[in-house]
Amino acid sequence: MSLVEVSGATFGYRGPTVFRDVSFSVGAGELVGLCGPNGAGKSTLLRLMLGLHAPSAGRVTLAGTALAGLSRREIARHAALLPQDAPGDVPLSVREAVALGRLPHLGRLQPETEADLAAVARALEATDTTALAERPLTELSGGERHRVHLARALAQEAPLLLLDEPIAGLDIAHQLAAMDLLRATADADRAVVVALHDLALAARRCDRILLLAGGVLAADATPAQVLTADTLARVFGVRADVRIDAGGRPVLDVLDAIGRPT
Repeated sequence: MSLVEVSGATFGYRGPTVFRDVSFSVGAGELVGLCGPNGAGKSTLLRLMLGLHAPSAGRVTLAGTALAGLSRREIARHAALLPQDAPGDVPLSVREAVALGRLPHLGRLQPETEADLAAVARALEATDTTALAERPLTELSGGERHRVHLARALAQEAPLLLLDEPIAGLDIAHQLAAMDLLRATADADRAVVVALHDLALAARRCDRILLLAGGVLAADATPAQVLTADTLARVFGVRADVRIDAGGRPVLDVLDAIGRPT
């Protein structure tokens, strides 16, 4: 069964349509990259999958149940979202911020259980933030806060993880570690959909790429099928050499900009 299925989804704010007739599904074990130029609607689509936006047409289901029929708590038990603009000025310690991920599993005024404490500890360790646990969130660097917010999403232990640019602001080592962590999360019978600007990392780590461009889902296939020199020129406006390595993955060498993408 798909952990999330988007069927014929169309969405627009008060102005023009952001995207139309988008359909795809993601199952357990998949790490799916959501790519596209700025303004293509990647963040909007992630929020739509969590019920924070309602499609003007089409529908979204989580684990076979229509999103519209689920409560916010039920949705949070199915899916966790790490937004691009997660706040960094909340007066909490790192451990307290990560523990917010356990709220969907707790009743009103219910104290944390041993299972909750263990989930928080695992998330801190996985994101290399255990040493920061007692520090105020407001005293961290931008990269450290990104890792803490990722830990919060992991602590939620939802089957579906939705992430919007989770590696932005991280140094190279932590970018690679974060993508390896998402790979391991998917391999643990969960599903991950991650919006990425870094096409090289998407090419190396993702099973599939959803390419949003021109208001439609322009592609849904393997990285080698999606990230071709022609697509990079047409959608992203760059000239690139693309070769396929021994493992069947594309290796991108972006040479220069050739004009505005279409």
